[in-house]
Amino acid sequence: MSDHTDALDTGSAYFEPDDQYPLGGYCCQHSHREQYRVRHLLDFLGVEVSAARHKPVIHIVPGELHRVVFAAERELADYGQHYQFGGLIASISTDPTTSDPAIVPTSLPALTQVLSVAVTFETFNAKLGEWVRCDPPTRHVSILDNMQTYRFLPPLAGVVRQPYFRESDGELIVQAGYDAGSHRFGVFDPRQFPIQEPTLENARNALAMLEDLLEEFHFVTPTDKAAALCGMFTAVVRPTLNYAPAFHVKAHVFGSGKSYLCDLIGSFAGPGGNYKVSYPTTAEEATKVILSLLLTSPAVIEFDDMSTDWIPHGTINRVLTSDKITDRILGVSKTATVGTRTLFLGSGNNVGPVRDLLRRVLTIHLDPRSATPATLSYRGNPVEKVRKNRGVYVAAVLTIILAWRKAGSPRSEIKSIVTYGGSWTDYCRHPLIWLGHPDPATSLIEQVTHDPDADILGGLMQEWYKAFASIPTTVRKAVTSAEGNYPNLRDAICEFPVEERGVINRSKLGWILKKNSNRIVGGFEFQPAIADGRAAWRVVPVASPVAFTPPPSPPSTGPVAGGGGAVDLGGVDYDF
Repeated sequence: MSDHTDALDTGSAYFEPDDQYPLGGYCCQHSHREQYRVRHLLDFLGVEVSAARHKPVIHIVPGELHRVVFAAERELADYGQHYQFGGLIASISTDPTTSDPAIVPTSLPALTQVLSVAVTFETFNAKLGEWVRCDPPTRHVSILDNMQTYRFLPPLAGVVRQPYFRESDGELIVQAGYDAGSHRFGVFDPRQFPIQEPTLENARNALAMLEDLLEEFHFVTPTDKAAALCGMFTAVVRPTLNYAPAFHVKAHVFGSGKSYLCDLIGSFAGPGGNYKVSYPTTAEEATKVILSLLLTSPAVIEFDDMSTDWIPHGTINRVLTSDKITDRILGVSKTATVGTRTLFLGSGNNVGPVRDLLRRVLTIHLDPRSATPATLSYRGNPVEKVRKNRGVYVAAVLTIILAWRKAGSPRSEIKSIVTYGGSWTDYCRHPLIWLGHPDPATSLIEQVTHDPDADILGGLMQEWYKAFASIPTTVRKAVTSAEGNYPNLRDAICEFPVEERGVINRSKLGWILKKNSNRIVGGFEFQPAIADGRAAWRVVPVASPVAFTPPPSPPSTGPVAGGGGAVDLGGVDYDF
C-alpha cells in the first residue's frame, strides 16, 4: 500500500479464509497495523466480498430445483467429509477417548449446517437488483437428504480399523483414508502395525505370541483353542470377508472366562471394545437392534451372558450369511442398506446355537474344572496386553496369512462349509492348520453333523416311510394312522412341539413338514405331493449328493501399500 516505505521490515501477511475467518485475514507489521484489516485489503485489490470467501456460489433459481440439488450434492462431495452409505448421507466420527471410528448418518439439521459451511447460497433480490446471500433452502436440502442414490458422493462400504486385504484383488491396504477400490475408509496409524517379512519362521513366532495370550484359558479340546485363534483371525480380516460365522463361548458355570475370552477376541477387531447387547427375544426386536447397530459399522457386536440359546431370528440368520441387509430405520420413514461385516460374538452357560444357526455359529467350549471358577485370575492380563499393543498383535495375524500365501496357499483336506468355504476358510482356517493346529471349524462341522433337530426329522421320515412308503399322504391321514396302527409314527411326530392336550395339532405338523420340505436327512426327504386332490406329503429315498468343490481362494499378492482415493470435483459457481 502507499503508506509503506522502502525501509527493511517484516512486511505483511494474508491468511486464506476458513470456518473461523470466512473472509480470510490480513496483518500488517508496520506501525499502522491497527488501521488496516482484510476488508481494506479487499477494497484496495478490488475483490468482491463474495469472491473473497473462496466458496462456490449456488444461485437459487425458480424452476431449476433439480439442478440446485445436484449442485449442492456435488459441492458436498467436494467438501470431502461425507459419503453415501446404504442410501444415506453419512460422515465418519472418531471417539476421542477410544479412537474407535464410527459411521454417523447425517441428520437434516446437520446437513443444512455443513452445506452452509461448504457453499454460499444466494437468491435474487428484485428490489435491490442483485443477488444476496441466504441460508441453505429447506426444500432443496430435504430433497437431497431423502434421495436414495447420489451422483457425486463417493460410496462408503464401511470403516476399517487396521490394515486390510482389498477384496477385489487381495492386495493388503496399509494406508489410512478412503480407498476407492474397496469403498472403505481406514482410520488407523500404519506405523502401529509392524508387519514382518512373511516367512515360515516369522509366522511361527507370530503364532507363538498369539498362543501365549490363551495360555491361562481352560479349553476343553485342542480344537477349541484353535477356534479361539480362528476368532482372532476373523476379527482382524472381517472387513474383507463377505461372510463369516459368529463365535459363541460356552461353559457350564459362571466365571469360566467366557466374557473375558470374547473381550480378547474382540480386541483384535478394533480399539473401542465390544458393543455388548442382550440377545433379542423376538424377530421384530432383532431387526430393530441389529439394523440400528450396523448403521454405525461397529467392529464387534457381542451378545453377552446369554440366558437363552441363539434363537434363529431371520435378521440374525441373514447377517451371518449375507453381505448386506435392508430394512426400515426405526422412527424414520426411510430404509437403509447396511453392510454386515461386523464380528458377532456370544457367551453363555449351557446355551448355544440351535436349528438354522448350528451352521452359522462356531462354538468354543471352556471348562475350568473348578468348583469356584469365578476366583480364577488371569495373571498374564491378555486383554490389557493386546489393548496396549494392538497393532503388534494384529500385525502378527497378518504376517501369518501373508506367509501362508507366500508358501503357495497350501490347503489341507478338510470338510467344506458351503457358506464359509471361500475367503473365510482361506484366511482363518488353512493358515492355522498349515502351522499345526487342528481344524478350528471342527465344532461347527460337528454341530451340523449332529444336529438334534435333524435327528428328530430323520426319525420321523423313517417311520413315515415304514407306514406309507413313498405314497402321497395327507397330514390328516398320517395323524389318524399314527393314532391308530402306527404308534412309532406317533412317537416320532410328537418329538416335535405339535401336541396339545394329548392331541396332535395337524396345522402345526403341516407347518413343520413345509419348513423341512426337500431337506435331506438320513437318505430321505419330504416332498410335497397331491392325494385325492388335497395337499399331501411323501418320503422319498435320496442318493448321496455329489461332493462340493469350494470356490477359488482370493488373489495372492504381497504386502503392497494401497493408495486411498478421493473424488476431485473442483469448486465452481452455479448460475441457473
